[in-house]
This record gives sequence, C-alpha cells and structure tokens, in this order.
Amino acid sequence: LQSVLLEVMHSRSAVRSAKDLVIQYGRDPFCRAASVNLRTMLAIDTELLKAAERFEAIELSPVAPLGTSSVVGPTHQNRVLSALRATEVVSDPTNVLALECAMRLRANPAADLHLASSQRVVRAQPVPRQPGYAQHFRLFVLGSAGVERQDNAFTIETIVLHVRTLLAGLARLEQQGYVVGRRRVEVLASPEKTRVGSDLAGLLEADCRLLQHPYYSGGLRYRIWVTAPSGEELPIGDGGSFDWLGQLTSNRRAVFIGSGLGSQLIALRLGPTPSS
Repeated sequence: LQSVLLEVMHSRSAVRSAKDLVIQYGRDPFCRAASVNLRTMLAIDTELLKAAERFEAIELSPVAPLGTSSVVGPTHQNRVLSALRATEVVSDPTNVLALECAMRLRANPAADLHLASSQRVVRAQPVPRQPGYAQHFRLFVLGSAGVERQDNAFTIETIVLHVRTLLAGLARLEQQGYVVGRRRVEVLASPEKTRVGSDLAGLLEADCRLLQHPYYSGGLRYRIWVTAPSGEELPIGDGGSFDWLGQLTSNRRAVFIGSGLGSQLIALRLGPTPSS
C-alpha cells in the first residue's frame, strides 16, 4: 500500500503546474505562512526556555509515527495530517515527548525525566474563528515522566513544577512588554482523583472542579488563564496527567505529565501592540 500511495503522489505532482502551486498556497490554510513574525516567536521561545531551566530542551522532528495522537489517546486520526511512510505531521508535541520518555525509561526505568520543546504543529480539525487561531501554530510544551511514588508524590510535585514554570515564563514575557494581565490557575480532577486535585489546588492557590474531559486519562488537568489587553480572559496554558506511559512501557506505575502553552497566541493577543 505504501508503494502504491507513493506512486499516486508522484503521478499527481507530475501533472501540477506552477500556477497550481501559487493558487493552492494562496487559499490553503495548511500551507500559508504564519501570521506572526519569526523574530517575535524566537524571542518568546527564548524567555520560556530560560524559565524552564530544570527541563532538558530538545528539538523534535516535524513528523511522528503514524498514530502518535490517536493510538494512546482519544484523538481521531482525521484530526491529524497523516503522511506517507507510516508517519503523521506532529499535531501535539506532548504526545511525541511521551514517546521520547518511553524510550528513555526503557534504558533507565528509575529516571525522573523533564523535557521541554517548542514546535509549529498542524491540526486538521476546524479552528475557532477568533484572532490568533490557525491550522498551524506554535506551541511551547513540557513533558515529564517517572515512576509514581507514595501518595501520588511524583504527580503532585511535577504538575506544580509545570505550572510554576509556565507562570515564570509568563512573568519573564511581562518584563519584555507583553500584557499578560491577571493570571488564574484552575485544577480539574476526576472523582477518583478528588483528593489529589484538592491537594494540588491548595499548593497552586487554585479552584478545583470536576474533570469531565476524557483526554486526560490520568484524571487530573489544569488550565492557566490570563487577561488580555481587551479584557477577555484567555486559556493560554493547559496540562495534566496521562496513562500513556503505562501503555508505551507496560509499566502501570509510570506517569506522564504533559503541558502546553500557546506561544503563538501570546504573540498575537498579548504583545506590546496586540494584533486585532
């Protein structure tokens, strides 16, 4: 099948003209350039990486194994830009960080891993018709893995580390002229994780609510909200616990904590001169 598909793509590209390329580039939201200046994005990434000093910074491939977003999580494959050679374009780098952690835990099962990355991702589902949202955008992500300890100690310590790291990054950006506004952290916990969620809320000075989103398979989620210059409250950061490593490593005690921060949204909505 792969050989057939490669030949199909070769045949289709062979009959395309230069005019076809220009037309598609102008109308296809998957192909057009980002609406944010590259120097701006690199400067934001620099400040966020400085805040994430406890995390190893790694550069991820733009593609991942086919099924990276749908095999261990509930994401439908149609929401991902599938490619040839058994790959897909990365739609969520936290899934890829989980794969990286699984590989490292095989070599050292007792390790505590903390990784950070920044990547332009592509998502195939419809995007909100709001400023700053697009089919491809840049995300700053954190991924941590380790074996759970007594009283969910690894999970609690790591989620607190992620939240405080992202808040520190926002504080650094505020010093550079970004209008971050009031920050608010929200903790969500499944019924089975109510006690852990309450402990997290206390440490983060946050409200705790019931988690109803099945994506967070570890039963815990948090969100970071900021107030934009317009007065609108934006969900700028998001993360939680996942059971992915239990599936990837066959070790049910292995825990993965993943977090993402909308760095492109920061550039477009919270900059010193926010885009309309």
